[in-house]
Amino acid sequence: MFLLRTTGIVKFALLTALFNNSSSAEDLGSLTFERVPGPTHGNSCLEPGPSGSWYSQYVSAPTVLYDGETYRMWFVGSQTTEDNSFPYKTIERIGLATSRDGLHWQVAAAGKPVLDLGPPGSPDAKGLCHPYVMHVDGKYMMWYAAIDGSTGPNTHVRIERVALATSDDGIHWEKYRGAEPVMDIGLPGSLDAIQADGMSILRIDDQFVMWYAGYAGVDHGAHRLGIATSPDGMHWTKGYRSNRGQPLAGLAGKQQLGPSVYFDGENYLMLYNTHWQGGWATFLATSRDGVHWGGGSGDQRILPESPAGNFDTAGRGRNYSGSPSRLIPVGDRFRVWYGAEDGSPPHSVCIGLMETEEF
Repeated sequence: MFLLRTTGIVKFALLTALFNNSSSAEDLGSLTFERVPGPTHGNSCLEPGPSGSWYSQYVSAPTVLYDGETYRMWFVGSQTTEDNSFPYKTIERIGLATSRDGLHWQVAAAGKPVLDLGPPGSPDAKGLCHPYVMHVDGKYMMWYAAIDGSTGPNTHVRIERVALATSDDGIHWEKYRGAEPVMDIGLPGSLDAIQADGMSILRIDDQFVMWYAGYAGVDHGAHRLGIATSPDGMHWTKGYRSNRGQPLAGLAGKQQLGPSVYFDGENYLMLYNTHWQGGWATFLATSRDGVHWGGGSGDQRILPESPAGNFDTAGRGRNYSGSPSRLIPVGDRFRVWYGAEDGSPPHSVCIGLMETEEF
């Protein structure tokens, strides 16, 4: 029914059938998701660690691979600090958890981060976040946002740049050129003048294509999505096809971030986050070329109202759902992991699972 390739192209019959229908945009809007109750706080499936641990403040931004037997989730863990050299007084690192069923997770590497802070003065000396992992030609490649502690002009918002690490086993990683950015932020006024992060990457026609979140500052459109390409995953050029480094159009809301893109060989589907009712929630859009978007869920989030007591009840200024993982086909459903919050310390942000209904 479907085939998951290491190239990052997902072939699935449902998407193809919907696009072959003349009213495909409207039909894709009916692709509905439901929460799958997990065993940790508020029906989540991964919650923050014990007090004092490197992921005691929150866990979020999952990126998941599945080999048919084991799920592997690389995620961001955070702990608080009184050191003002860390933006927002938080330290973010990247860890790995594994699972047999996608609901019960065990943090790997003896509970330690698999990708840690770089040495003082390095591009990721003050944090690492927003990982995206692919298995390419027998090797794991992880793109992530590197944080050096600097902030944008006239703002407290930290600068984030795209860096790369590689691994043979998903646990022991080597940073490419000492975490030197493989894609830097843009010029003042560009969509990514302050941040380039939160990426989703596919390998299409022997090149890597990256959809990513840019932040330009409140005077220049704030959070918008961009697109870039690379022949090898290390050297990136912003823009793709008819797009020349401009924000992607046709998406819901005035701000977007956290893209997760899928391709069936002809058509694209994107899960992404839009600022919604004072927080962030996940929406869906479709495209023929990966550049021009529309259809999908329109101005409605893909998850219904959260049950009372759930970890994703959110509230104004909080995330209802964010940073959706890649869509994983399992049996007669597609699975997506996401971060969300209910504002109840120490469980401010947890990771949960949603699935499509049967098809």
